[in-house]
Amino acid sequence: MIGRMELGDKGLFCIICLLILLLSGSWAHADIRFEEIHESAYHKLYSSREASASCLVFSAALEQRIADLQITLGVYPSERVSIYMVHGAREYSQISRGRAKIIEFSDAFYSGGEGVIYIRSQDQISENYLHILLHEYIHWYVDQLFISAPLWFHEGMATYFSGQMGYERFLLYLKESLVNPQSDLYRIGFSYPPDRRDWPRFYASSAMAIRFMKDKHAKNWQRFWDITAQSHKEGRKIRFSQAFVSSYHFSLWDFQNSFEEYSRKQGYLYLIVAINSMIFALLPFVVIAIYLKRRKRMKQLPDLPEPMPTADADALPKEDDEADLRL
Repeated sequence: MIGRMELGDKGLFCIICLLILLLSGSWAHADIRFEEIHESAYHKLYSSREASASCLVFSAALEQRIADLQITLGVYPSERVSIYMVHGAREYSQISRGRAKIIEFSDAFYSGGEGVIYIRSQDQISENYLHILLHEYIHWYVDQLFISAPLWFHEGMATYFSGQMGYERFLLYLKESLVNPQSDLYRIGFSYPPDRRDWPRFYASSAMAIRFMKDKHAKNWQRFWDITAQSHKEGRKIRFSQAFVSSYHFSLWDFQNSFEEYSRKQGYLYLIVAINSMIFALLPFVVIAIYLKRRKRMKQLPDLPEPMPTADADALPKEDDEADLRL
């Protein structure tokens, strides 16, 4: 009896510690006061300081981007997400402390436990602020629709549809596909790569996986979102694997293998880009070298003799003059 009581006490203690850990995120900003500064049909924006004109501009622009996204995918959640703009690095560190390592280095993050978005103020972020806002909204959006959506789908959707898949990330994807074509989407389904240096590649590969789903299997992509929209209309989330298999007719493991083969072929495109870049980079030097070599050859040529002056036609003796001379 005593042994059972001790085990029960330990179990209760563990449960209490777990609850404290889960709720610590919401307590982390208990001393930071937020006030609502703008709202739309899709979100509510809160700030720890008085609203500026630029904040309202970004919030209105976000409203339009969200509307475009929902029209593109065909799913329209009725709920609105709360976005908290945090002014000051210390305040943001206070909120992000104790969470995943990638969050502590981030400019914004979506808290799935709270269902809200935290983002640094504009003066702390050098990247495109609207892209970051939309990126985090898409995390919330995916979370409203699916059960157990893999991390690559979360980050791929957020990166691709927020407009963050730029030329540099595309080149990184091509390079990594050539150097290390083995895909890790299936293996890293619900956690980020442990090495921070692998994060850029994971974001790029995830975005390209979404592009692969969308462009290479357009009809399946449309079917995928039709199934998702129907589940949402019925008031329930759908398990991601169920929606995927029902629309694409192959498993997530088969999808990774197919995407890995696609990435391997894409990697050869990096060689073409690299060779073309080298050609354009060396072209000015080649032109200069050809010019100098030609100039050197011209200097080595012997000087041509000056042409003899031709006699003037009026100075030549005429026939009458020649006859006088004969006389």
